[in-house]
Amino acid sequence: MKNLKESVLEKSMKVVGKLSLGLAEIVITPASSGCAYQPKCPDELLK
Repeated sequence: MKNLKESVLEKSMKVVGKLSLGLAEIVITPASSGCAYQPKCPDELLK
């Protein structure tokens, strides 16, 4: 029983790690691209 619990814990931790990494990428990518686009917006508005 103990080995089964440990293996389940390891698998669930790996899944949680992958999910958190995926979520971080989804959150960070739009934020960084948004920051990259922000300086260009005022220039377009001024024209």
